[in-house]
Amino acid sequence: MPRLFSLLFVCLLVSPALAQERVGWDTLGRVSFEEQIEDDGWITYIPTFSDEVQALDGQTVRLAGFMIPLDFSQIQSNFLISMLPGDGCYFHMPGGAESIAEVQAEEGVEFSYDTIEMVGTLQVLKDDPYGLLYRIVDAKPVDN
Repeated sequence: MPRLFSLLFVCLLVSPALAQERVGWDTLGRVSFEEQIEDDGWITYIPTFSDEVQALDGQTVRLAGFMIPLDFSQIQSNFLISMLPGDGCYFHMPGGAESIAEVQAEEGVEFSYDTIEMVGTLQVLKDDPYGLLYRIVDAKPVDN
């Protein structure tokens, strides 16, 4: 019995960030697009998310990737995280919409070319005007 109690006590001490579900880009890639032609001739692509992705909406998740800054500051509080490195050209995003998520951090995060991992609440965006599919809010960096 003391051994069981010790195991439970250790489990309670585990970092909350470690307890969150790590989401892979392969999971976020489970989205398809339906082409819709508007009255003015413009083509719109409507996302349809897998059940697995929809179940993550509003959940606290961990996501690792490469930072793509949205301004010229060394400290970023609102940025993109990408499955692939930006290779320095932020006018040509790597991958498709399913390989990028917006991050709204609680506090500023120092810019890095290295892989970063963030934990926060995932929002699955069905009709974002900028074409984003995912946003992580109240995000914090995960200390590895």
